[in-house]
Amino acid sequence: MSFSLRWNIHKPSTVFALFGLALLLSLGSWQLRRAEEKRHVQAMFEAQQIAAPLDLSQLPEQPAQYARVHLRGRYDNARTFFLDNRVMHGRFGYEVLTVFIPAASEKVVLVNRGWIEGDPSRMQRPQIAAVEGEVEISGAVYRDTTRFYFVDNAHEANWPKLIQHLRMDDLQQQIGGPAYPFIVRLDEGRPGAYRIEWQVIAGEFGPERHIGYAVTWFSLAFALVVIWLISNTNIAHLLMRSSHGD
Repeated sequence: MSFSLRWNIHKPSTVFALFGLALLLSLGSWQLRRAEEKRHVQAMFEAQQIAAPLDLSQLPEQPAQYARVHLRGRYDNARTFFLDNRVMHGRFGYEVLTVFIPAASEKVVLVNRGWIEGDPSRMQRPQIAAVEGEVEISGAVYRDTTRFYFVDNAHEANWPKLIQHLRMDDLQQQIGGPAYPFIVRLDEGRPGAYRIEWQVIAGEFGPERHIGYAVTWFSLAFALVVIWLISNTNIAHLLMRSSHGD
């Protein structure tokens, strides 16, 4: 007995399936792109880590993300920002960013000195120890790559100032003078450092998780195609007949 595939296209389910398939494939492809972007960031970070630090005067106008830099100068202890809502190992805190005045430069640099624990009730802000005199520090160039800011930085009148994000054009206005268009993430053990546990992709997961999500979306797309075939053809009936040897 012959087995012939018959089609019985149901228009509403077909439209739904096409829409769903396009959406699921798009989501899977987006996850693959995000995985590749993060692989690129990790590779760039690892390449910079083996490079010798450059003096500030040797950096190009737009240095690469995570480029290593050496600075000599002094902290402007009167001008510090607290980057809000920095959670480390389940504890609430801030990242401490202080203006640094390099020797023989007309511009200042904003140095991220690491994490400090904060008061969860927000009744008090941390006390920051002043770093006196000229010091030598090193760190990595960092630019915030966040694309969307849901809360603008509040321009507080007094220092230290609380901020919600690292948008440099806004921070330069608050500093009130010429500043380099990037932040330097301080190396562990350098003068002025607090707790240093820099993440390449702060607060996010790595490329492997994106690959897992992509597999999930593509699997759902495959399942949707199978469901559509079962609903719009006699393939289920043919399979049952074949399994019974009819």
